[in-house]
Amino acid sequence: MQLRPRALALLASAAGAYAGAAAGCGSGDAGPPPATTAAEDDAGTTPPPIDPALFDCTSIGRAPERAPPTTIACVRDPKCAGRFVAAHRGAGGELGVLAPEDSLAAYRAAIALGVELVETDPRPTADGAIVNVHDTTVDRTTDGTGEVAAMTLAAIRDLHLRADRFAGDFSCERIPTLEDVLATAKGHAIVLVDANKTDRVDLLVAAIQKTDTLEWAVFDTSDTAKIDEALSLEPRLMIQPRVREVAEVGPLLTKYAAHPPVFVEIDQKIFPDGAADIHGAGLRVFTDVFVTDLGVRTRGGDAARGDYLRMLEKGADAIQTDLPHEALRALGRF
Repeated sequence: MQLRPRALALLASAAGAYAGAAAGCGSGDAGPPPATTAAEDDAGTTPPPIDPALFDCTSIGRAPERAPPTTIACVRDPKCAGRFVAAHRGAGGELGVLAPEDSLAAYRAAIALGVELVETDPRPTADGAIVNVHDTTVDRTTDGTGEVAAMTLAAIRDLHLRADRFAGDFSCERIPTLEDVLATAKGHAIVLVDANKTDRVDLLVAAIQKTDTLEWAVFDTSDTAKIDEALSLEPRLMIQPRVREVAEVGPLLTKYAAHPPVFVEIDQKIFPDGAADIHGAGLRVFTDVFVTDLGVRTRGGDAARGDYLRMLEKGADAIQTDLPHEALRALGRF
């Protein structure tokens, strides 16, 4: 099927900006493309492969199924080879079609799909809670307005997430805390705790310790000073540093030789440069595939999905996507 003209125009206008932002999108450094409504976009990707009842509000109280081809032990092991899929903002990235971004439903959806990793966007509230919301404000994703940093947790919890464009019942969904996300994913998928949106490293580490998820959380950031602070608080923490320039790869590998990263994330603008050095050190490469997601949304079909495989063939071991069900289709997992 073809996208409606308005949806196609919106995606096309976003493509240039999103391509440039794709490398930093995992860190939330650049704005997302314009969202379409259900009325504007009645085509896009092929239908989601799972029933919303597996992850929406009607799923509460039922353990989600998870059946990835790789073990979690392999995901944790920097030396273990595999092809891993990370669900951006849960299975709810800006181009996603399953659930509201960064909601617990989005993480339940990712788990139900069988991805190995899920990404988060933790940032602090005025009263020192860590909530999972991508933007500095709640305006785009909820029925409220205001700066997250100026709001209390209680005020944020009173807001409803925007979910009109998704099939399913999301009436129970609110902005979750990082602890909520960690507890939801524990036992099912590794959580990438993106530390780029806050300097409160202590609160991020405390959330991981409090939820007993050291084996289920990876401290993920482009700021090595934050990694060093986190490791001083919890030496057993798994880490995922990011490099934005090829010249950074060698020094980074040397710096963390005694504490090998689970993955090293390469900025998409320099991918696959640097991948050979990372593989040469016996480590694995992580990168975003948001430009490929755009192609799948606009073109669809196996030809577009083949770009996910090409990213893996070029040196990625893990790909982060807004459309995890489409990446999994490309890998033959659906």
